[in-house]
Amino acid sequence: MSIDVRVIPELSSLIMQIAATIILFLILRHFLFKPVTEFLNARKEKIANDLSAANKDKEEAQNLKREYEMKIESSKKEAQEIIEAARRRGEEVREEIINEARKEAEAIIEKARKEIEREREKAVEELKEEVVTIAMLAASKVIDKNLDAKAHKEIINKFINEVGEAKWQN
Repeated sequence: MSIDVRVIPELSSLIMQIAATIILFLILRHFLFKPVTEFLNARKEKIANDLSAANKDKEEAQNLKREYEMKIESSKKEAQEIIEAARRRGEEVREEIINEARKEAEAIIEKARKEIEREREKAVEELKEEVVTIAMLAASKVIDKNLDAKAHKEIINKFINEVGEAKWQN
């Protein structure tokens, strides 16, 4: 048995192999390489768009976060201002109530003073009338004659008014 080893292949066999490889390459390029390349390019583009959208969404989220933090801070300040305004209004109302209560107390005291003064004047008048009556009785007993009651009353009232006015009020 003899094996014939050739270093250079036959020309026809070589041409057939090159032609088969080129045909296979063209078929693969048409049916496999182009779709795979288009698929990879589409995927690359989709990933780039997704990253861009994610960055945009992240930026928008950060903007919203800053905006909400500012709104929260603003709301806190507004709440503090409302509390402070309510406290001031409470102080004002308290002062108004105290002032009103003082005025009412002063009015009650003044009314009581006037009432006391009227009662005192009434008591003085009653006392004067009592003294006049007693003086008339005493005078009629001393003189033992009846004077005209009206004239006698006028004389006694005049005497009391001239002499005793200061003493009655004390």
